[in-house]
Amino acid sequence: MAAEAKWTFLIYMAGDNSLSDAGYEDLREMRRIGSTPEVNILAQFDNAGDEATKRYYITKGAEDAVESLGETDSGDPAILNDFISWSVENYPAERYALVLWNHGGGWKPDDLDRAAKNISAKNFNVRQAAYLSSRPMKRAFFSTTVERILSENSYRQRAICSDDITGHSLDTIELGKILSGAKKIMGKSIDILGMDACLMSNLEVAYQASPYVDFIVASEEEEPNQGWPYSENLKILVDKPDIPTSELAADLVKSYTDSYREWGEMEATQSAFDLSRIGPAAKAVDDLARVLVDHMSDVSTDIWKAQKKAKKFAFSLWDISHLSAEINKQTSIDEISQAARQTSDVFMPGDGNFVRAESHTGPWYDQCCGASIYLIMPPERVSKYYAELEFAKNCRNWPLMLQEYLEAP
Repeated sequence: MAAEAKWTFLIYMAGDNSLSDAGYEDLREMRRIGSTPEVNILAQFDNAGDEATKRYYITKGAEDAVESLGETDSGDPAILNDFISWSVENYPAERYALVLWNHGGGWKPDDLDRAAKNISAKNFNVRQAAYLSSRPMKRAFFSTTVERILSENSYRQRAICSDDITGHSLDTIELGKILSGAKKIMGKSIDILGMDACLMSNLEVAYQASPYVDFIVASEEEEPNQGWPYSENLKILVDKPDIPTSELAADLVKSYTDSYREWGEMEATQSAFDLSRIGPAAKAVDDLARVLVDHMSDVSTDIWKAQKKAKKFAFSLWDISHLSAEINKQTSIDEISQAARQTSDVFMPGDGNFVRAESHTGPWYDQCCGASIYLIMPPERVSKYYAELEFAKNCRNWPLMLQEYLEAP
């Protein structure tokens, strides 16, 4: 076991998909910096095909793997848990950053067929596997997410549950379980959770992670294939290993978007959340939902108009601040206007706020705060799994508002 460092930076690379080549490039970026006595840089990379999954203690300029694991299912939460345990046991540190790397889209028909056999899914065949592999569920991070969708008894229900938000919700639930285990292993909260993945700068994700994580760094929008700039990000930490965690989170945000400005017109977003501030943020959203429910017969059209103007992302996700500001513009009801302004203000980026930092390239995102939330647009259905999220359980006015909005005349 190595002596305790100031930081251990873990990168879990689920690269057994179409972006395996991007994973090799990211490893090269990490090796340009390399570990130091004060900063351990670790990576576990599951690449495409049958090649063995490897664990790396990243050394400047070197390519030797510390450990070869054979073929693994990087979507299996147990594999991620094992990587965290190995890292903490062998490379302990005062502070930890965990980055989940998965900006591909990758559940192929044979993957789904294998998952269905694992759980003895009823009435599942090759044709269904081919169909579902083309659906949004293919972007799910964890194999348990896929298996739960496939466990639905009927083909129709599987098709309904293969939508974007179902995969997002189930992934979020599984993520919470993993982070809970990681906190126990580390004996403390994870200092920074980085999501080198699409659309994870989201209130529901943050709420699920908040008991186990201090800061989240993630993208509100879909990420470009290049993902995080690992050389630049790791240089920040290696140069300043005593940097305050909040400052590092903000610097990672800036480093990310700076790297894409060099590409010209490429659009990118990145945010850092201070999860110690999630209480006031979630309460503002819940209070807004409550007054919307109270006046739904009068304001459902106003919500719809606000949705048409506010910035929307995939998975039926809207920027919270922009959406709230547009609701304020549309409504003539003072109570709603006040709650909408309060919500928009609470999610503004700044030191000491829930959104600690936000950065983007391109004017398309100028009115965004960096945090999204799930909001259906009729006639969409509310995901059957949304109610299982901790946010939905504890901020009950928002899921109630979703259902009332769906049923409004």
